[in-house]
Amino acid sequence: MVNKVFSIALAVFVIDRILKIIFFNASKINSGAAFNILPGQNWLFILVAIIVVVFIINHRNLANYQIGMGLLMGGTLGNLIDRFFYSGVVDFISISIIPTFNIADLANVIGALLIICRMYKKCP
Repeated sequence: MVNKVFSIALAVFVIDRILKIIFFNASKINSGAAFNILPGQNWLFILVAIIVVVFIINHRNLANYQIGMGLLMGGTLGNLIDRFFYSGVVDFISISIIPTFNIADLANVIGALLIICRMYKKCP
């Protein structure tokens, strides 16, 4: 049986890839991390992404964290693919008050918040 983490990760990854393909011409490449921090350090972000994915694979059976880990893994893989092919992340969602982002970024933030919330037992 496929683990919930992998099912969620696959869904996030597929949605992210499809939307990046659709909106690629209206996108921009972010070579740094969030808010373009550390631009040009693509190798560092690839290394961190690989560590995150390996960690999640090794801890995928922690029941309370599966949704958060699935979101985080799917978002991490989506951005990792971008870093390999474009030397940066493809961002295409633009809201005036925040920097441009993508579905993978959104999944990473929500996944990380769910994990933190579960760690402190403040989530349902």
